Amino acid sequence: MKILTLCFVVALTTQCLHVNAQLIYPKTPFNKAEAEAMIGKDGTCTIKGQVAQKGNYLVNLVELYPCTAYFNEFMEMRKKDKKGKKPISMSDEAYSYRILTIIQQDGSFEFKGLNPGKYYLQTRVIQTKVANGEKQVGTETTTTYNGHGVQIASGSTPIMEKTRYLYQEDKMYFKYVDVAADGQVVTLIL
Repeated sequence: MKILTLCFVVALTTQCLHVNAQLIYPKTPFNKAEAEAMIGKDGTCTIKGQVAQKGNYLVNLVELYPCTAYFNEFMEMRKKDKKGKKPISMSDEAYSYRILTIIQQDGSFEFKGLNPGKYYLQTRVIQTKVANGEKQVGTETTTTYNGHGVQIASGSTPIMEKTRYLYQEDKMYFKYVDVAADGQVVTLIL
């Protein structure tokens, strides 16, 4: 019994290690200086935007990533994996060089202090919506007899009840943005 338990623990440990080892990272080394130069606080460029989806958002953040060589390779790897089956990831250091901003009540957002360059923006919009419908709550059976008491027909009709239900829509919106010159203000709809 002890040997069986030990084999089970070893098998689970091996599987856990195997899962962690499967993460796929871009081969291009992350260039910290390039990312810092793009999103440094000394920049004079601004990206202003509006989320196209109207309503209340459960996720109210927009993420901005500087398009470094590392990030571009990461996006190419994700594009090639159309079914999303490969565990493609960025390093923790590269991921830490993103900027987050809050979506305001009117759907607007803004990134300030950027330098010229290419940026990738994305947001996830999860909205709760209400819809009307009907649901079946039972069945009504009708039986018809002739004058002699012999059954000549039988049928069932569903009993329907009007109902309101909630559902969620979950969408990802993204866009590449080029900031060409110092002091430029780019306006977009995401």
